[in-house]
Amino acid sequence: MRDEIIEIIRVASKPRKPDLSDENKSLFDVGLDSLDYASTIMELEEKYNLQIVEEDMDKLVSLKDMVSFVEARVAKS
Repeated sequence: MRDEIIEIIRVASKPRKPDLSDENKSLFDVGLDSLDYASTIMELEEKYNLQIVEEDMDKLVSLKDMVSFVEARVAKS
């Protein structure tokens, strides 16, 4: 699932290539802008059939946060 989420982030942030090697670093610090972030969230919702509310988005700062969140939500469904 981690690799799928990385691919979603990379597609959303084209043509930039964010450095996702440090999974604890803020996605904005590695090169995403607000549009990239919104596109990533929408794609995660669609791909994994999730509803991500604004309060959840505040917690989804890094790659690690996103992976943990999606894995937990998918496991519940």
